[in-house]
Amino acid sequence: MSERNDLRIKSSRIITPLSQKSGYVYVKNGKIVDITDKDLPFEREIDVGNDYVIAGVVDIHTHGAMGFDYASASVKEILEAVKFQVKSGATTVFPTITSSSYEKIYNALENIEEAMRDEKWGARIGGAHLEGPYFSPSQCGAQDKTYITEPKREEYKKIIDRFSDIIKRWDYAPERDENGEFCAYLTLHNVLPSAGHTDAKYEDMLTAQKNGCKLITHLYSCTSTITRNKGFRSLGVIECAYLFDDMNVEVIADGKHLPIELLSLVFKLKDADKIILVSDSLRVTGTQEKRSTVGEIECIIEDGVCKLADRSAFAGSIATAQTLLKTCLQTGKDMNFAVKTACENPAKLFGLNRGKIEKGFDADLLVLDSDANVKKVFVNGEEV
Repeated sequence: MSERNDLRIKSSRIITPLSQKSGYVYVKNGKIVDITDKDLPFEREIDVGNDYVIAGVVDIHTHGAMGFDYASASVKEILEAVKFQVKSGATTVFPTITSSSYEKIYNALENIEEAMRDEKWGARIGGAHLEGPYFSPSQCGAQDKTYITEPKREEYKKIIDRFSDIIKRWDYAPERDENGEFCAYLTLHNVLPSAGHTDAKYEDMLTAQKNGCKLITHLYSCTSTITRNKGFRSLGVIECAYLFDDMNVEVIADGKHLPIELLSLVFKLKDADKIILVSDSLRVTGTQEKRSTVGEIECIIEDGVCKLADRSAFAGSIATAQTLLKTCLQTGKDMNFAVKTACENPAKLFGLNRGKIEKGFDADLLVLDSDANVKKVFVNGEEV
């Protein structure tokens, strides 16, 4: 007699890497064991009819939710924020820490490290993401200028030596990294360097790429473009995003930071395998607050987005995982493309065994209606 599977999910719209299928997703011991229309032994069935079954969203850039900022939250608060995000469709999140003092960054990493040990209710924290403080002062956006500085070896070495097992990426301005030393150090310690909040030119990006930089942080947000010197044009980060075939690009897919037309342009020009949708969500996500802070920077929430208090720029989003999928679909792309860019690509970039419905992958799954509203969430094969 065949061994029984723990669960099978029946759907007429199962999104796999290659196609949309009708049939069953079989799950055992937290893993996907088959995607087929065959009737195999199972313990429990969930029939979702014509709803989509997709992989869970992997959000690699998020600052918090439910009133809690990952840069200052306690362990309990981190878990509360992640729990909200999981139920909203982000089955894996990378808590993001903004530019701050060395001491505050260190403390935040300690709390994230402890939170990563707590999986009793099904949260998945993919690792920590440091956004700063080695940025360009003119491209700091909602980052606190007080802490913006050039890379300091004695500082970043202490942080990496202590937390290299949990830090998965570090954003920096390549033009402030002399000879690519910081970027190379990150790569050596398996931390992904990402170019962000930067005035980098082509030569800076070329050095960064040679030293292991594989990602551009929130393209079109605090990223340089073409400049002129004595009439001659120099490429910026935006142009390098398209010129460098192997470069991955983040885009904030909240429908606010990038208008649908600009998002469509990214989808048209960049290889789909290199596009990653992120929320860049702030602590106010999931709340009704109209005023908040990003670090110590005052901001307001209006028009469905977080803005600096003087309304001169956006400060981050209030998007959830399902928002990313909905925004992607608004460009005319199908659900397969949305899943590739919000689930599969970020998981692949960080070497995670999830992000797509395929044999042997983690059973982190979502059930969505036709409008991409989250109806059910499964983490490690268990319904959240």
